[in-house]
Amino acid sequence: MKPYLHPFAAATLACACLNAGAVSGVDGPWSILIGGTVPSPATDGYFMPILVSSLDGTSPVGLSVKTNPGKKQVLLDTPRTQNDRAPSHKRMELEMAPCMRYFVAGKKSAPASLRWTPEVFRVEPIGECMAEFKLKIGAPASTESVESTVVK
Repeated sequence: MKPYLHPFAAATLACACLNAGAVSGVDGPWSILIGGTVPSPATDGYFMPILVSSLDGTSPVGLSVKTNPGKKQVLLDTPRTQNDRAPSHKRMELEMAPCMRYFVAGKKSAPASLRWTPEVFRVEPIGECMAEFKLKIGAPASTESVESTVVK
């Protein structure tokens, strides 16, 4: 399933990808968490782009967050627009594998629903990281076995 990049996210994500080679503060393999995208419209369910506002207590810059692998505490928000009320927040715990990229979005039960839950809808290997650290693909090929827990 290919992610659909929401228009508000395109410029920020493009800037974040330009610096993909250097991961400051990370010794060894890294993981990436990406918000602001949704699965392609052909998928089952209704999705909305969400923003990663905090990863283990630090506020990321941009939509792509590079970090050490392991169990992460993630705070996610809905994007704020002029017509919206205050953004809604959700917390999620996510086990991130080395050299893997995680795409997260908000899943709703209906298009007009205000209720949503965070969901990792795609996981893929980071080729540059795997080559640099000579790793084989060890993370799940599907999102069904990705360990994430919504924390209330």
